[in-house]
Amino acid sequence: MRRRVGPGEDRRSPHPAFLEHEAPDRILLARSVWTGVDPALGPLRDAAVAIQGDRIVAVGPRDRVLGRRGPRTVIVDLGPGAILPGFVDAHVHLQAGGLDLYRVDLRGLRSRDEFLMRIRDRVGMAAPGSWILGGGWDHHGWGGTLPRREWLDEAAPSNPVFLLRTDLHVGVASTEALRLAGVDSSTPDPDRGTLDRDPATGELTGILRERALELISAVIPPPTEGERAGALQAAALHALRHGVTQVHDMGALQSSGESWASLEALRGLHAEGKLPIRVSVAVPLEDRMRLAHWVAEVGGGDERLRWGAVKAFVDGSLGADTAWFLEDYAHLPGHRGGPITDLDELRHGLEEASALGLQPIVHAIGDAANAWLVEVYEGLCRRYAGRDQRLRIEHAQHLNRDTIARMGVPGMIVSMQPAHLTDDGPWAESRIGPGRAEGAYAIRSLLEAGARPAFGSDWTVAPLDPRAALRAAVTRRITGVGEPGAWGPSQRLELGEALRAHTLDAARAAFLEGETGSLEPGKRADLAIARQCPFTLSPEALISDLEIRATFVDGALAWQDDADPLR
Repeated sequence: MRRRVGPGEDRRSPHPAFLEHEAPDRILLARSVWTGVDPALGPLRDAAVAIQGDRIVAVGPRDRVLGRRGPRTVIVDLGPGAILPGFVDAHVHLQAGGLDLYRVDLRGLRSRDEFLMRIRDRVGMAAPGSWILGGGWDHHGWGGTLPRREWLDEAAPSNPVFLLRTDLHVGVASTEALRLAGVDSSTPDPDRGTLDRDPATGELTGILRERALELISAVIPPPTEGERAGALQAAALHALRHGVTQVHDMGALQSSGESWASLEALRGLHAEGKLPIRVSVAVPLEDRMRLAHWVAEVGGGDERLRWGAVKAFVDGSLGADTAWFLEDYAHLPGHRGGPITDLDELRHGLEEASALGLQPIVHAIGDAANAWLVEVYEGLCRRYAGRDQRLRIEHAQHLNRDTIARMGVPGMIVSMQPAHLTDDGPWAESRIGPGRAEGAYAIRSLLEAGARPAFGSDWTVAPLDPRAALRAAVTRRITGVGEPGAWGPSQRLELGEALRAHTLDAARAAFLEGETGSLEPGKRADLAIARQCPFTLSPEALISDLEIRATFVDGALAWQDDADPLR
């Protein structure tokens, strides 16, 4: 593998001279081409993209591009379709997402009965005694009552069950799952975790929060090597179906060891030529020395698979009441959440990772968590002035004005997931009040402060579908409790701004903007082919009508709709 490109180096590969003179392999003709270079510019009309090998060699009016064709150039006319840069998802959990494609999906449920029915359906396909796993549930969908272990016992009397809430910071376990983990009413709360107890009896309800989740995950059998590889390949195909050509993998959810096992599986797939998308991998911050030694020994990968980032957490989530705020939760007087990691250890770990040349990637949800992290990052920016560190803040969901202003500096990357606002919008103000809600998902304010947000999904927390992020960022439309409406309409983005955040600026978060993220001569030919130009659709129709027809990675057709193949 090629060595990892170091900070501050030119990340665009030299444009081979022969590309200037040889005829392209393929020319794609489309009604519109959006290059992604300038978010203020709309698409080119009646344009074309020429590809030679794995590179784009020309973009522009079709007559001019067609002038470069040779006798062996394949011309593909996409008719009314559109060519976009391949989408970049800046925050996924790739192995977990692939595994979840085969597990219980509890998204969008509106009643306890629906919840139980989904579990019963899976039990009907499972062997007695085998684990029933899955997630995506949100108790606000059925009125706010948290599920209990008795619900799971009723639906799956012969199977241990463990189901994560949509934010991955809360889970519910059945009585059998708790028994296998050795957890009962006498078990103390682990450090920075909580076992919910019935206030009347003191018995466990089955709800586990933050680090308490590890008590259950520790006894769940890990996937086999074949299951890992299969899950990662399924996840990659799932990404390609949505026009996603590059993801930033935040690691497996079970443990540090599982994150490394996932990385090894990805390396194996890449070596065999079976990794069809680009993946930039992070491992837990606690493994920074191991990662630094590994990079020194084997390098940091190449433009298809790379590593060199470490992931950590400041706080939890809003839905779990574990996000860290400067003021009390509106519904829990005296409670502000708090860090789920020892802050002294976290600061030291981030300083050490940066000194080792690794890229820090840190989860921060509440305004206190983001303020603390920005202060740490400012220190790193001063200490390593002149180095291109790209210190990543993941989520940045709730911010005050001072923190927003401090995030707009070149050394920091704000990585956000707009689709989350459609989930949080119906109930967030009941937790944090209208004042702090003004700083929720403040994407427009961050842009105006000089930040260039990188968009992602946080799959499996939200679907791996860029259309959901685009619609959320452009409309701020929420549904659920009460009448549909826009949450924080002053923070809306223009479509070009949202597209760039999900392409070029997301690639920038992984030091890959010189190779990918826009359609420019010399860059890698990562393309999403849509049946319609997104700029001709209403914002509300972005999810329903923006359909991906095909996806190219490195100039090769990686996926296409079999019902409508390219000709």
